[in-house]
Amino acid sequence: MKKLTFTFLALLLTIYTFGQTNISALERIDGLWTKKGENTAFNGAFIETFENGKTKGTGIFVNGQLEGLRIQFFENGQKRTEKFYKASYPHGTAKEFYENGTLKQMGEFVDNKENGIWTIYYETGEKHVESTFVNGVQQGDYMEYSKDGKLLVKYYFVNGKANYSDEFMKLTKEAIELSRQFKNEEAIKLYDKAIELNPTVAQAYFNRGACKGNNFDFEGAIKDYDKAIELNTEYMEAYGNRGNAKINMFTSKGNIHPTSAQTESACEDFHKAVSLGDKTIGTEDMIYIHCKKYKKKK
Repeated sequence: MKKLTFTFLALLLTIYTFGQTNISALERIDGLWTKKGENTAFNGAFIETFENGKTKGTGIFVNGQLEGLRIQFFENGQKRTEKFYKASYPHGTAKEFYENGTLKQMGEFVDNKENGIWTIYYETGEKHVESTFVNGVQQGDYMEYSKDGKLLVKYYFVNGKANYSDEFMKLTKEAIELSRQFKNEEAIKLYDKAIELNPTVAQAYFNRGACKGNNFDFEGAIKDYDKAIELNTEYMEAYGNRGNAKINMFTSKGNIHPTSAQTESACEDFHKAVSLGDKTIGTEDMIYIHCKKYKKKK
């Protein structure tokens, strides 16, 4: 039985290969493809060609509608798209390719709506974006990666709108409330959990850094501000707080007059914060107290 099935499919493919009708000989009437000059819906394989005669696309019409595998090509012969259809609508696996032949994106359609995980790739083959759809609407995790596999962005979509997961939001909300009560150790533990869930949110690192600074862990605070700035290079508040933490590393140990060499990095942060719009008195005071020599040197 399996042998007969295979033979039938092979015969069918042979018929399609040698019996393709050029789509230029067809026309669409009331949504159905027919041969020009005829009134009956067309059944059979078709081919599209570029002006130079090279194959542009292939597919099958059943009762005048796209059915099964539809392939489109670049002029260089590489596949452009590979998509399955049912009654003229995408249904099944869909693939798109770069002109160099590598896979660009892939996912599933169910009755013309995206469903399940869709993946986008860099032209060099590495995974770029992974997102989830339910009945054509983006839902759940969205993750974006660098070429070396590092997670760059993570969101949680609800009905097509980007946000963060409920658990992440709950943890950060509770952590903020604990920090307001000066329960910094407890807040830090919650931020640890939140960051483990989503390590791409600059504000979570910023808030955890503030808690560490309030606990006199200035080195830990600086590392968190570093990460916040890595994720958001225009994070004005993170520059200001990092500058304060760098100064506090000296002043908290009794060195109330650090040298210009010791404050140079902090002063760079303060001036960067000002360039981004920081007009707080605290930043101005720190520049006045610690950065006058630095300014002259610059």
